[in-house]
Amino acid sequence: MLKSAQMGTGQQFLMPKNSSNIDLKLSIHIFNDGFYFSSNSEKNYFLYEDINIFEEKEFTKFLDLNEIDDQNQVKLIFFDNPSMFTPSELHAQENSKQLLSNYTELKKNHKVVSDITEDNKVCIIYQISKKMEKTLNKCFNQIHYYHYSKILYDDLQEFIKPYSDRKIRLFINLQKNIFDLFLMESNNLLVYNSFPHSNSDDFMYYLFALIEEYKLSSDSLDILFLEKFDNYNNYYLGVNNFHDNIKFIENDTQQNIHSNHPAPYFMNIL
Repeated sequence: MLKSAQMGTGQQFLMPKNSSNIDLKLSIHIFNDGFYFSSNSEKNYFLYEDINIFEEKEFTKFLDLNEIDDQNQVKLIFFDNPSMFTPSELHAQENSKQLLSNYTELKKNHKVVSDITEDNKVCIIYQISKKMEKTLNKCFNQIHYYHYSKILYDDLQEFIKPYSDRKIRLFINLQKNIFDLFLMESNNLLVYNSFPHSNSDDFMYYLFALIEEYKLSSDSLDILFLEKFDNYNNYYLGVNNFHDNIKFIENDTQQNIHSNHPAPYFMNIL
């Protein structure tokens, strides 16, 4: 559930060697250079060069040291590969690989999988590492796989549920190297895409391109950022230069705002 608010960011925390209070429900967020390990009591980012999640022996040792066994239920959230959205009613599973290959490069030793959004409107296609999947399946009895874009979409559906108007809303999720744009009219998704960025100029370029492509006017558009973080202040100021109606949406499960999670909106999502 989402609500209006503001928040900031800070530095990462190190995980203690022994964490006896870790909740049975764990979340592991997979990125290109590392993974974020999240529970009700611990939230920490680890580089693969320090903890290699692809190697069963090394990852098993990490879990043992932190008193985590195979009875823990794990939510695995993928950020390491882009996803493709397609209407679920038009999608045939056997076409997933071909569709995704037209959108992004297929990686070796990966397999193509898909999620269905909670409203059953959208099929989300992406790829995951077979080696990582094999390791995790040996470490845990119950694993639930998701692409992060599905979680964002489902969260936004909850947020816009009370609205009955047909106003167009642009939701923005800022991450370390990419950002996501969800353009929605009422509860209908008009377009979803993600773009790379290294500074606010990159961000504004892609944002203006989308606004121009869909001929959106400032009077007819609400722009909503998923939470507010100090390190993106230049991004917010850039949007303020041409648009007055900016809002910030907060995850109301917020617990720890001091984190360098590459996708900070997710640092409290289990």
